[in-house]
Amino acid sequence: MTANSRSAGPVRTATLARLRLAAQGLLPSRSVGGELGRAATPLAAVRRMGALQSQDLQSGLLAVGLRTGRATASGVADALASGAVVRTWTMRGTLFTVAAEDVRTFVGLAAERVMHTAAPRHRELEIGEEDVAVVRRVAEDRLAGGKGLTRAELFEAFEAAGQPTAAQRGIHLLSILSHRLVLVQGPVRGKQQEFRLAEEWLPAGGGLSGDEALEHLAGRYIAGHGPVGERDFAWWLGQPLGRVRGPFAAAAARAERMDDGDAPLFCTAPVAALASGAAGARAVVAVPAFDELAIGYPDRSVAIPPEHLDRVIPGVNGVFKAMVTVGGRAVGTWTKGGTASAPRPVPELFEAFGPAAEVRLGAALGRIEAYWGS
Repeated sequence: MTANSRSAGPVRTATLARLRLAAQGLLPSRSVGGELGRAATPLAAVRRMGALQSQDLQSGLLAVGLRTGRATASGVADALASGAVVRTWTMRGTLFTVAAEDVRTFVGLAAERVMHTAAPRHRELEIGEEDVAVVRRVAEDRLAGGKGLTRAELFEAFEAAGQPTAAQRGIHLLSILSHRLVLVQGPVRGKQQEFRLAEEWLPAGGGLSGDEALEHLAGRYIAGHGPVGERDFAWWLGQPLGRVRGPFAAAAARAERMDDGDAPLFCTAPVAALASGAAGARAVVAVPAFDELAIGYPDRSVAIPPEHLDRVIPGVNGVFKAMVTVGGRAVGTWTKGGTASAPRPVPELFEAFGPAAEVRLGAALGRIEAYWGS
């Protein structure tokens, strides 16, 4: 079985940007058709994306909400509280929001590499196996029976057991337990999430492994991020290119090939069908900090024009600001303004907008206000 080919040359950057906008579910169904558009539920949005980077909790929840029709902050929080979606450390040593049924698969693939990379820091922090055993017993004792504790509460329990948590030691202990599938993060309480025992919180079963896991996640990545290539997937998953090449090719064989160059790109058929038109070209979309639209690919120049890179990632230091985009490309940033009871997004544009674009900008920012307003 081979992928269908849609073009004979490389995809233009502007086309690539708007196709990814559609694949990520950031456009309304009326402009891209029923198979694309925003998802019906937060779980459906997360499943399509495969995973959404969520090291900042509120940004991660908003990223899910913007990909869900009529989403509210409480609705996305309910998806976490129900256990349908889970925020935990997965690939690249970073927190992601994933569907609960995919947690074991993601963590199983990532844990060994992430822990190997973190090992020197663990030695600096004097974290040994005996220390991990202590905090594991504490966590299992305190959380058994469906109980939940916030990070601060777990740190207090670790400290009482003689395990220091300062200087990031506590965070690394939580990361280790999460990579060993002892802990996951569940319901939001206040401004933090509660940690829960993975065996009690996750669906039963061991998840996928090996090439089966890689092919499954490659299919999710193509569907939720395409057009993408094998190098994009390897980077996103934090795995060597040689390890993912075969499984990615198997998933790509069921997708559409967008060019016949040296580095072919793949996406779903509904996304590929938009290539010849202009769907999404004028769409104004505001996304939160660390959004997958920019951070879900190793080449950031598609979503962030080089001339704006330092304004979206100041000092190119890995901190991504919330973006205003047109056609999937950054044209500004935004911050949270207003009051605690009536927050509103405040844009800072890099270029002047015409009247029609101003209307579309108002609608984009209005979606965020509606999400917060709940």
